[in-house]
Amino acid sequence: MKIAIIGGGITGLTAGYEAAKSGADVTVYEASHRAGGCISTSDFTGQPVDEGPDAFLARVSWATDLCTELGLKDQLVAPAKRQAYVYSHGALRLLPAPNVLGVPLDMDALAASGIVSPQGIQRARQEPPYAGLAPDEDITVGQFVRQQLGNEVAARLVDPLIGGINAASIDELSLRAAAPQLAEAASAGGSLVEALRQITQTTLASAPAAANAASTASEAPVFLTLREGLASLVDALVARLGERLKLCTPVTNLTDIDADRIIITVPASAASSLLADVSPQTAARLESIRYASVVLLTLAFEAKDVEHPMDGSGYLVPAVEGRLLTACSWASTKWAHIGLPNQVVLRASVGRYGQQQATQMDDAHLLSAVRADLAATMGLTAEPSDVRISRWTNSFPQFRLGHTKTVAQIRQALAQDAPHILATGAWAQGLGLPACIQQGRTAAQASLGKSAGTQ
Repeated sequence: MKIAIIGGGITGLTAGYEAAKSGADVTVYEASHRAGGCISTSDFTGQPVDEGPDAFLARVSWATDLCTELGLKDQLVAPAKRQAYVYSHGALRLLPAPNVLGVPLDMDALAASGIVSPQGIQRARQEPPYAGLAPDEDITVGQFVRQQLGNEVAARLVDPLIGGINAASIDELSLRAAAPQLAEAASAGGSLVEALRQITQTTLASAPAAANAASTASEAPVFLTLREGLASLVDALVARLGERLKLCTPVTNLTDIDADRIIITVPASAASSLLADVSPQTAARLESIRYASVVLLTLAFEAKDVEHPMDGSGYLVPAVEGRLLTACSWASTKWAHIGLPNQVVLRASVGRYGQQQATQMDDAHLLSAVRADLAATMGLTAEPSDVRISRWTNSFPQFRLGHTKTVAQIRQALAQDAPHILATGAWAQGLGLPACIQQGRTAAQASLGKSAGTQ
C-alpha cells in the first residue's frame, strides 16, 4: 500500500514511521528545509537548548514509548527542580501543591502561598456542588472554574497554567478540548476538587515505568525531556524514514500525489487549502480553527547577577498582572544538563491569542520589554550575555468552545467525501508531543486498516 503523508512535524513523522515499519510504501512530504515543526534544538552558549517545547507529559506513555522504541530511553531525564512560582501581587510566590492544571487540591497550601487574597481563599473553600457535565455539553474552562472556585483562583492559578499551555485565555477555551482532566472531573459532578484528588491518585498509581525510571525521587515526574534536546526524537524518526522523507517538497494539490491513502498533518489552514476541492465542508471547518503566535527568548546571564534564588523550574505570570511576559523557565535550574558553570539560562515566553503586541515588535524592542518584565518580576536588571529569539507564528491552535464537535464534524465529512484521506495534527486532539505522537500512530494504523490505539 502506498501511503503519502503531508507534513513533517512530529505527527507526520510518527505516522510515517508507524506505517513504514508495517511494510507500507511511505513518502513524507515536508515543505521546509527541516522536519520537526515547532520541535527545534539549537546551540546556545555551546550547548543544545530547545527553541520550542522543552518537555513532554510523562504520565501518559505515548512519547516515552516512542523514545524507548527508537533507542532513546537512556537520554530521558526528569526536571531537577519541580516547584514553580507564580508572580502575583508584586512578588514571586510558590505554586501551591498539589494542584491539577492550577486547580488547588489543598486549600491550606493555597492560603499559605499568598497568590490569592483571603477573600479568594474563602470563596474557593465554599465550592458549590456541581450537577455534572452532560455528554454533549461543553463550557469554557473559565466559566467552570469561576463558578466552582471563584474568580481569583481562575485568574491567578488556572489561567496562567491552562491559558499558558494554550497561549489563550481560559474564558475562550473549551473545557472538553483544552482541559480533559477537568472535564472528566466535571462529568462526575459534586466537588471539582474532590474529583481531581481521586483522579490524581489513580494517575499516580498507573504512571508509566519509563517515567519512574527517569526519576530519582519516589514520585514519578510530571514531565520528561531528552538530554540532547527534543530534536533528538525528530532526528531518530528522520533516520528511520531515510529517503522516504522529502524535505523542501511542498504539496499544493492532492491530485499530484500518487498514493492509496493520504494522511494530512499540516496546520488547519494549510489542510483547509488542500481539501477545498475535495471536501468543501471539511475545508470550511478547518479554516474556522484559529491560531496564536508566541515568541520564546532564551537568555544567558552570569550567575552573580541573578539575585532571586534559582530554586525552582521557573514562574508563571497571570494575565491580570498586565505584563507582556507570560512565563519564564529557569532552564539551567529546571534541567541539570543545561547551563555552564556560573551561568543562568532563562527561557522567557510572550504572546497570547488576540494579543499581537509581542509578535509585532522587532527584536530590539521585544528584548527591551522582556528585560523590563524580568526586572519587575524577579529583580533581574543585568544585561544578558547571550540572547536567542525564536518566533513561532501561528503555532498554537485554539481549542475554543465546541472544538470537539468541530473535530468530529471534520472527520465525518472527510470520511464521506474522501475516505482515502485522513486529516490530523495538533489542531485535532491536543498540541503536546504525546497527543501528536498518538494521533500520528492512530492515523497510520487507520490507513493500514488496523484497529486504532486507544491509549
